Amino acid sequence: MPQTHLDKRAAVENILRLHRAMHVSDAQTRGELERVLAHFEDLIGSTVRRADAARLLDISHTALDRWVEKGDIPAVLTPEGRREIPLPQLIDLLEQLEGRRDEGKLALAAIIRERRREAEAISEQDFLPPKRGRPKTHRYPELRALAYHRLVARRLNASVVDEARRRLRRWRESGRIHPAWADEWERVLAMPMPEIARLLASSTQRARELRQTSPFAGALTEHERRRVLSAVEERLAG
Repeated sequence: MPQTHLDKRAAVENILRLHRAMHVSDAQTRGELERVLAHFEDLIGSTVRRADAARLLDISHTALDRWVEKGDIPAVLTPEGRREIPLPQLIDLLEQLEGRRDEGKLALAAIIRERRREAEAISEQDFLPPKRGRPKTHRYPELRALAYHRLVARRLNASVVDEARRRLRRWRESGRIHPAWADEWERVLAMPMPEIARLLASSTQRARELRQTSPFAGALTEHERRRVLSAVEERLAG
């Protein structure tokens, strides 16, 4: 039976409930909840229609599109040619809104302003490696991945690592990652957090190869991601 828009919004709301439950659950219960969470994520898919996202965020479709155009809320092009909101980023915004209900309709605007300020305050030294001569244009993907992961490494905490482990399990189950790379990432994510951070920020060949299949996608906000991309482009153009 085809899924209705109402079903999709209800599924997102159930995902939020599951996230709240996982935050206060023991390891065994979290494992059980993750299987239910995976079911809802499979039901929804990787993106949400803009109309559904606007209703969930309690804003107008026009307001959502304005923030998308400004780069405050990410949107991706689906294979069907529609611009939709990535599910992880939508869940992240909704979770932040949960804790700021007392601000009412102004909460989302305040969150976006804070994200802008936080991204603007990031020093390039936090994520760009030292200059060594004029970099070559064809190194853009490599430098972009390194800069992104250097910033992730600075923000690394138990929640970020747990989310990477969960994403890796989903990728393995769905066949989105080669088993050899999944095994390698499992070994990495089992290391102490300082060692994970060092590897993410490393320029070694092993680190470069691992970053090509990184489960840390989505660990930064859209504003932080854009800050990294802009700085990398400026470095390569300079």
